[in-house]
Amino acid sequence: MTSPAHAHTPILATRDLSIGYRHGLPVREHIEVDLTPGTLTCLVGRNGAGKSTLLRTLCGFLPPKAGRVEFLGRPLQEYSQRQLSRTLGVVLTEILGEIHYLTVRQTVETGRYPYCDCFAHLDAQDRQEVEQAMRTVGIAPLAERTMARISDGQRQKVMIAKALAQDTELIVLDEPLSFLDLSARVEIMSVLQRLAHENGKTLLLSTHDLDLAFAFADRMWIMDTSGGVGQCDAPWEDKAAIADRVFGEQSVWIKDFLKI
Repeated sequence: MTSPAHAHTPILATRDLSIGYRHGLPVREHIEVDLTPGTLTCLVGRNGAGKSTLLRTLCGFLPPKAGRVEFLGRPLQEYSQRQLSRTLGVVLTEILGEIHYLTVRQTVETGRYPYCDCFAHLDAQDRQEVEQAMRTVGIAPLAERTMARISDGQRQKVMIAKALAQDTELIVLDEPLSFLDLSARVEIMSVLQRLAHENGKTLLLSTHDLDLAFAFADRMWIMDTSGGVGQCDAPWEDKAAIADRVFGEQSVWIKDFLKI
């Protein structure tokens, strides 16, 4: 939960940020966006727009090509790895295939490792946080199943529970709706919205599902076809204009589908 001292400070903000890979040209430049505590923000853009590159830069996995990222008013590079792991939870889709042999409980327990000793021993408080995270996300009945024996949607919920057990100020999710059917996507978005509005967590996720972003997000970061990145807050006064910014010439089909 965000403390009162941080209530009016953005959890995360970018200052004239340019992103890209080390030896390539910038993917996006002059990015000025921020996150409000206790809200759900969707980073929307077409496939290949640079959503994952931006998220990896925000999480410290990629260095900025210019500008900076600030976390709670401090430059990101001033945080140690241990400090970051206690303040920033990350859910990456590609990790899901690497932990199939663990049980659901064991996977969620890894979220407590930043608080453990060098032998990764969990104490009673750690185990309580794990149980609470599983109950909050609705996966407690799956605790003893292996990750290989649950559905894709359930795996995503496990990874959200892991990030929740980590007890961080911010949770960042890279394409958490990928490869899920519609009912699973809606369920995941409902869980994330509840974590923001009822648990006070700040969540940022990337998606190209504009319809679900309209339905659940408090704020959107928009990677538009002109190369810029902007932000806007709900209620969405002009959904058609947002679709135009995200999809360009193809937005006519999107607007027809979304009936906007």
